[in-house]
Amino acid sequence: MDTTEIDINSVEVSGYTKIANHGMIANNRTAALISMNGTVDWLCLPNFSSDPVFDSILDKNRGGYLITRPVDTTGMTVTQKYIPKTLILQTTFMKDDKPVLMLTDFLPSTPYASINFPEMHRMIQSFDTAIDVEIELKATLDYRISPVKVQLLENGAIYHKNSRRLGIYANTEFKDGDRKIRGKLSLKQDQKEWLVISYNMADDDLRNYKSHLRLQETRSYWEDFVSQSTYNGLMKDIALRSALTLRALFYDPTGMMVASPTSSLPECIGGERNWDYRYSWIRDTSYVIEALSMMGLKFVATNYLYDMMDIIEANDDMKVLYSIDSKDNLEEYEIDYEGYMGSSPVRMGNLASKQFQLDIYGSMINAIYHLALIGGTVNAYMWDLVIKIIDKIRHVWKTPDSSIWEFRTTPQHYTYSKVMCWMGYDRAIKIGRLLNFRGDYKTWEKEMSEIKSDILENGVDKETQSFVQYYGSKDVDSSLLRISLTGFLDSNDRRIKSTVDRIEKELMGKDYLMRRYNADDGFNCKDNAFLLTSFWYAEVLSDQGNVEKAKQVLETLIKKGNHLHLFSEEIDMETGEQLGNFPQAITHLGVIRAICKANEKLNHKI
Repeated sequence: MDTTEIDINSVEVSGYTKIANHGMIANNRTAALISMNGTVDWLCLPNFSSDPVFDSILDKNRGGYLITRPVDTTGMTVTQKYIPKTLILQTTFMKDDKPVLMLTDFLPSTPYASINFPEMHRMIQSFDTAIDVEIELKATLDYRISPVKVQLLENGAIYHKNSRRLGIYANTEFKDGDRKIRGKLSLKQDQKEWLVISYNMADDDLRNYKSHLRLQETRSYWEDFVSQSTYNGLMKDIALRSALTLRALFYDPTGMMVASPTSSLPECIGGERNWDYRYSWIRDTSYVIEALSMMGLKFVATNYLYDMMDIIEANDDMKVLYSIDSKDNLEEYEIDYEGYMGSSPVRMGNLASKQFQLDIYGSMINAIYHLALIGGTVNAYMWDLVIKIIDKIRHVWKTPDSSIWEFRTTPQHYTYSKVMCWMGYDRAIKIGRLLNFRGDYKTWEKEMSEIKSDILENGVDKETQSFVQYYGSKDVDSSLLRISLTGFLDSNDRRIKSTVDRIEKELMGKDYLMRRYNADDGFNCKDNAFLLTSFWYAEVLSDQGNVEKAKQVLETLIKKGNHLHLFSEEIDMETGEQLGNFPQAITHLGVIRAICKANEKLNHKI
């Protein structure tokens, strides 16, 4: 694991921690971002979708935060790492190459979905010398500047706002001033102290939170998850870190997965590409179930697939995205924050919920297919859902849509979406025959052939013999890399090769980073490199037999991750900075898929 050491003064730029200079802790209820300088600048309690209690990552002046650091940081450097095979994060302050203070952070985790600890625990530990530590907290509790009552306690404080309470408890006396509270710990040599943040809890006795016990339970929880993986190949540690990250983004009470734990981290600094990703996209969750299956995490993948199926059945039809509690609280609105480094608007909710996206149907069936391949339980109940989805595809596949990139312009006949419809039929037939289910296979094969003929007639440019972004277009977009990965055509078919060649020339920049498309999407700032598509590119290379180049691409891309091998959605093609919501599920599933595909092809070569 990379334990990059950086100067404490380089963690932030213009008052904001660089997106990549964060670690994440999570507990399948919510997640927190923790800067390399120890500041918690994003945390929603009690759930992913709740209003944040700390959100200074979106407004350095108005947002909330928790600071814990040495009183004197002169000449200090910092490192950050996870305890192996866990999401327990350790941030260490160094002086003269020696550790002087370490923060160990976690959100208590349990395998029981009905048990929730709406708490964050922080162990504050000195080393060979005594050290003074400052603590400063400002809680927002919602996005409006309205009165927050602060109640000081003997060893803590409680913020009150309407029905919400946030407590901070530590062995120090806090003082209140301008909505902020401050305290100081004077640690002796090799001393440990605990700080606990709790939500809507009446208990103000630090000892009752049993932090040591919660730490051991949390460590066992994540180690048990890792032990279930059967993957033992290429870049194992990287793949497992991505699997841990994906697991962390599931909301266990419903089995829904957030695309990212954050909202409105910009895809372009100063621009308007700022979205709330604290929702569950059917496409993303389907892809993640597929990736977890590739890691041999059969039990986890099975559970989440059935959870998702229950929610789909309860709503009578598949939606593009759901709230994690499966309620209809999806309306998009803006809040009066300046945004990360001045990137506004800051949005909550997501308008994509109102779009029609044709590709979600085939993606869902593909997830079921991958589960069937590793022996996961695919029963008659799930087969019935497959039949219903095929019936839906039959009626809608000729309809224009907004597709995977969620264009807010006029719907089109996107080639990628049509191929996903074809894949739905293909995977349904394969599932049925693999598991001996009854189905109208002859009709399905005929309809699948009709879709394929339509795509080859309308989705291929006659001059270049490459696939195009949508029917009638001359452009390529990077979603077309998925075509060969579905088995629609052989990966060495001339139309696939021509498409890949054009993507390399027209969309790819330095270090295999690529934009999604060149088309005008109606926004006033540039579209940066979308990391998932670069991992798709590595997959395609493996499929084409060019495994050595695929490994080279993978090694280059992995270096784009941060010190913890966490990835956001995008990379600035000029500066190399991570952009967008962080960490991002679809990037991490891309990491797993590309690694597993390269490993599979290498083993076949041997």
